[in-house]
Amino acid sequence: MGLSSALGAALSGLKASQAGLDLVASNVANANTVGYVKRSLVTEQSVAGGVTTGVRVDDIRRELDAYLQRQLRTESSGAAYASTRATYLSQLQSTFGTPGGDLSLDTLVSDFSSSLDALATTPDNQATRAGVLAAAQTLAQQLNAASTDVQALRSQADLGMKSGVDQANAALKTIEKLNKDITVARANGQTPTGLLDQRDQAIDALSGLMDVKIDELADGQLRIKTQSGLSLFEGGVAATLEFEPTSTIVAGDSVANGSLGTIKLTRPSGFSADLLADGALRSGALKSLADLRDKTLPQAQGQLDELAANLAQAFSSKTVAGTAITGGVDLTTQNALAGDRLSVSYTSGGVTKSVTIVNVGDPSALPLDDALTADPNDTVIGVDFSSPTAAADLDAALAAKGIAIDASASATGFAFTSGDPALMIAGGSSKLTATALSGDGLAIPLFVDGSGSKPFSGSLDGGSQQAGFAARITVNPALLADDSKLVAYDATTAAGDPARAEYLRDALTADRSFSASSGLGSTNRPFTGSIAEFANGVIANQASASASATRVADGQSLVVSTLTDSYSAASGVNTDEEMGRLIQLQTAYGANARVISTVKEMMDMLMNI
Repeated sequence: MGLSSALGAALSGLKASQAGLDLVASNVANANTVGYVKRSLVTEQSVAGGVTTGVRVDDIRRELDAYLQRQLRTESSGAAYASTRATYLSQLQSTFGTPGGDLSLDTLVSDFSSSLDALATTPDNQATRAGVLAAAQTLAQQLNAASTDVQALRSQADLGMKSGVDQANAALKTIEKLNKDITVARANGQTPTGLLDQRDQAIDALSGLMDVKIDELADGQLRIKTQSGLSLFEGGVAATLEFEPTSTIVAGDSVANGSLGTIKLTRPSGFSADLLADGALRSGALKSLADLRDKTLPQAQGQLDELAANLAQAFSSKTVAGTAITGGVDLTTQNALAGDRLSVSYTSGGVTKSVTIVNVGDPSALPLDDALTADPNDTVIGVDFSSPTAAADLDAALAAKGIAIDASASATGFAFTSGDPALMIAGGSSKLTATALSGDGLAIPLFVDGSGSKPFSGSLDGGSQQAGFAARITVNPALLADDSKLVAYDATTAAGDPARAEYLRDALTADRSFSASSGLGSTNRPFTGSIAEFANGVIANQASASASATRVADGQSLVVSTLTDSYSAASGVNTDEEMGRLIQLQTAYGANARVISTVKEMMDMLMNI
């Protein structure tokens, strides 16, 4: 190698060492910069005529562990889902209280029960009657407050979805802009490491909001899809997400009935899709918020409504036994309200079953679901008791259900008979709602529907009366005005007559079957117990769900933390390593400088000769 060749090689080495020193300085300076991926210099020997003539800088490479990055994004999405859920369920548990807490529902039901015990002992004591009404008011008010809190959490989740959609759109637009800048930089022969870091940060932000799948294309471009396959970013262009928040959310509002907004994805081509439909979102904060707003919190409201409905009906529902007739039973429908029910028990094939007929005047509410009652062996039919064709309609409905029972009009309601020797009608009863404070038996509308102080009958006309009833339940104003009606069930009732007080006490403590839709029990094995036991079960259920969500969130956080540490170790800046690299580069720089100095000395000597 001649002196000129040696000089050229040394100069190239000096230049490469200088680039390496600059890179080490950049790595060290950004050691604590969020999203910064350490860089390394890629060098390549310069060859001319088969002879190495020096070194050249080929590229600046990000030391990125793509597998760990992909895993981290997946787990971050799951962590965001779990963390969001745990936060909301913790707030929900605070609303429901803890078993035995001073203002928890089970304690208030127990206090109410104790006041009824006292009333049964001293029905003529005005202070005892006032105590019953005070305990009833406290319980109703706590149900009102809990319902308000649940709907407030739904509104909070709804607003969170709006914020999340705005953040997702911002991240997608950032990705779109950076992707264009990266393309331009590469076309100009530049290495856009900083732009790539920024793009990764935007993708990381997006992955916390929803589950995404990143595909690196051959031309350096990206394709971003949800795990379900809907494209968010493709061809260098981002899709747009849309969400319209709801100003006020009440019980019964849902995406299905159009009263709540959904997340709509629209591509530049005009294609659109509903991200909340068909499991299009599977994880991330947005999915968690949607599940909370549309599933978890409505179920919590359903538990409150189930408790409130059973509380009201325990006192106001009067059961009138059917009258036995040849081959069947005659059931009364006199003074029946919408939602009142008839029940016919029968045996067929050795199995005891029942059919429940509900008074429904709204045709749009039909047909009814068998899950309307808690009994898995019950068939539910809806008929307008006041219709002139009610008996024929009921008869046709029974036939359509394959039940060999004939219905016909009777003097007071409907007569049920069967000509099928394989089916035997065992009996039946009418469950009607008491509307008066006296003169209508022992049952009493102690709790009423606050919207107009209507008796609660579980009406389905114009929508379910039970939906949101916990927010409206109140003590009957007429009873507050005259507490003697807690005892006086007719005009001749003696002041010390304990009959109604004992009826109220026993009604509250009697076992009842509760709907599986409340989340307690199942369709085949509904929760059965007293109202106090159901209240305790609801609170315990919420406490368990909150604790479970917290455990999941903590576990997911640990997974993300572990992956973050591994990712940082692989792709983050290690200052010790950089210092070692700095020493190597300094040595190389000094060696190259020494070569240049030696070549200069030799050239000077040659010139002097």
